[in-house]
Amino acid sequence: MKAWKKINSKIVYDSKYFKVRRDIVELPGKEKKEWTYWDSRDSAMVIGLTGKKELVMIKQYRYLVRDEVIEFPSGSLNKNENVKKAAKREFREETGYEIKSPLLKLGSFYETYGQLNRKIHLFFASNVVKSKQNFAADDDVNEETEVVLVNFNQAVKLAVENKIVAMGSALAILLLKEKFKNKF
Repeated sequence: MKAWKKINSKIVYDSKYFKVRRDIVELPGKEKKEWTYWDSRDSAMVIGLTGKKELVMIKQYRYLVRDEVIEFPSGSLNKNENVKKAAKREFREETGYEIKSPLLKLGSFYETYGQLNRKIHLFFASNVVKSKQNFAADDDVNEETEVVLVNFNQAVKLAVENKIVAMGSALAILLLKEKFKNKF
């Protein structure tokens, strides 16, 4: 397939966390089209496993869906921040657990690539230990979270039954299951 050609790009909204862009693009058939999307920094997500073989997840209220969701901790990379450093920082901030093993990269994926250009880098940590929850000092959103420890097989069941509705977290569980078949 042929790539689209960007003719013009304009930021129509700019915040601390993301920008909204409106591009004018030319399709391979020469048709011009407006494409508006959320332009965001990449993020890192960590699946952490405790010594008791439990996955460290968080439960938090998500305003846009008006519900509590269970998900793996994740967050945006700071400007020029190394992705593994960001993964470790976000994991500790949101869960109060510290990663004691090397991070294993399971892959990278896009959430909704028709509307958002953020790539999520997914990591697995096989040894995490309780430490202290420590949200970033400059975080102006009160991220009230509850740490939830979930048995691996229960997490797979929740993902398959559509009870973990955060797309990235459900995908992460299934990728982990495939990577470590019957090892939990």
